[in-house]
Amino acid sequence: MNNKKITFGFVLAAISTILSVVCMLLYKPVVQQTGTTNTLLIFAALAGVLALVLAIVRGKEIPNLFLAVHAILLMAALAVSVAPVVNDMGLVFAGLYQKDIIAAFITFAIVAGTAWLIAVVASFAGVTRKEA
Repeated sequence: MNNKKITFGFVLAAISTILSVVCMLLYKPVVQQTGTTNTLLIFAALAGVLALVLAIVRGKEIPNLFLAVHAILLMAALAVSVAPVVNDMGLVFAGLYQKDIIAAFITFAIVAGTAWLIAVVASFAGVTRKEA
């Protein structure tokens, strides 16, 4: 009997992929948005899904490459999203704006950073399936 079990890396990859989709939803209410960030988040989610599908189908080293791409795209989305809200952050810290104006961005940044960290750990853990 050939039983297939998923690895810890596969679970982490699934969590990171789900969080990247959540990031797309969390980025919608950010006041200063960029289309680049949305595009990077979409491609990051697609790379995560592709890694998971390939891990199920093949179970070899290819998913780790896509998971590395997933992590790079998540970090790029986070980095690109910071520039438009820097001015708003300065105004909040100066006391001219309320913190609500950057609250959505802070929530997005925390979730995106968490998804990125999980993706990095998963890419080192390996997203392959193993035989039981």
